[in-house]
Amino acid sequence: MEPRSPLERGVAWVLFVLLVGGAAASIALDDDGSGTAAPQEPIQAETATTPSASPPEAAEGPAVTAAVDDGPSSFTIAATGDLLIHESVADAARTADGWDFAPMFSSVAPILGQADLAVCHVESPMSPNNTRLSYFPAFLVPRELAEAIAYAGYDTCSLASNHATDAGRDGIVGTIGALDRAQVAHAGMALSPEARDEVTLIEAGDATVAHLSYTYGFTNRKLDPDESYLSNVIDEATILDEARRARSAGADFVMLSMHWGTNYTSELDELQVGLGPRLLASPDIDLILGHHAHMVQPVVEIGGEFIVYGLGNFLSNQSPETCTECPLPTEDGVIIHLTVTEDEATGRWSVTGVAHTPTWVDRSNFEIVDVLRDTGRDPGLLQDSARRTASALAFLGTTVEPR
Repeated sequence: MEPRSPLERGVAWVLFVLLVGGAAASIALDDDGSGTAAPQEPIQAETATTPSASPPEAAEGPAVTAAVDDGPSSFTIAATGDLLIHESVADAARTADGWDFAPMFSSVAPILGQADLAVCHVESPMSPNNTRLSYFPAFLVPRELAEAIAYAGYDTCSLASNHATDAGRDGIVGTIGALDRAQVAHAGMALSPEARDEVTLIEAGDATVAHLSYTYGFTNRKLDPDESYLSNVIDEATILDEARRARSAGADFVMLSMHWGTNYTSELDELQVGLGPRLLASPDIDLILGHHAHMVQPVVEIGGEFIVYGLGNFLSNQSPETCTECPLPTEDGVIIHLTVTEDEATGRWSVTGVAHTPTWVDRSNFEIVDVLRDTGRDPGLLQDSARRTASALAFLGTTVEPR
């Protein structure tokens, strides 16, 4: 299966303008060191389909139409963790006239392309013109990353992270502009208070999905109070209000991306343990996807809804060989697959199935490897990676089977 092109791929998107007061409130936490406008009609997602063969000619006689019950409506999500573009990753993508990150996604693009809604997290802001590029500890990376995101089949990306403000407004302008040109939806950054109050709504199958994105804080550059709209910061009341506005705007399913947790551990911290279940208890939030710890963290089911606490690194140069603080699981990543189904009696949509594909970054060329299906690398190394990921996902007792 060929990965979807930007014109054929996944889900087209439209932002709904909800002119309601208030930018996100700000909270101060330690960083990791590494009035409503009328909404537009969401654009229906294009899906890759195989044309069916022409049916044989029917025998003479009256036409008979059989009623077919296809069951309840559903759609699928594929979610991944941090895209963290260190200098070594960018160097591996360098070409004679720019950067090409697409080959790094070639093994996983067919998997992401099969989902109705593929969700990424952009950890590294992109330069608007590929000048002043910088990497750890402050990131401003080539804008061609957005082209690879589209090539891989992603439909929407969360942007709020502790590095979102590393390059100030330039990084926000560059990231939003690059993803807009690549026709990938996004949430978590904005260029004005009015844009901050827009809700990202995406069509997936028969459902309208809202995507919200927040971070615990910023590592390298704090926001001035008059620019708090540039990137969303975690504030419980603000998140609950935005989820309510998303539901009012027509969202059938509200998906929240949370940049939180403690670096380099699969164990949950106080913010995750306390805030996660409270947010999920809201009738306006249906799924929480977490990232930031750079390691896969547990999946938990609460009252029939799910928190994926940490999706780990999907693309980075983190490894014990490159980072004294980085344990071996920083090389591991995961694609979480979720099936979301409509209850025909109530009209509510909820997650009805969860599975995972373990991934691993081959740092010789930074290809993201499908651990379960790769045949060109050390099988023992990949088996160890798969075991680490499965163990981390099930750390709190919710087993997520491999797909």
